[in-house]
Amino acid sequence: MSGMYYKGLGFLVWKGVTWYLRRRYGSAPKKIGAGALVAAAIAAAIAIAQRQRSTPA
Repeated sequence: MSGMYYKGLGFLVWKGVTWYLRRRYGSAPKKIGAGALVAAAIAAAIAIAQRQRSTPA
């Protein structure tokens, strides 16, 4: 039961933060989010490449 509570609470916090940021900054959070997503994808690709290179075959 508490898992559903925290999931609902997280959803409400996420919606509240995104609403606030969009009111305050307009479309900038979308651009920041897209940039963060690209950065995370690049970091994941680098981590996978390093892991494959360091694993003995």
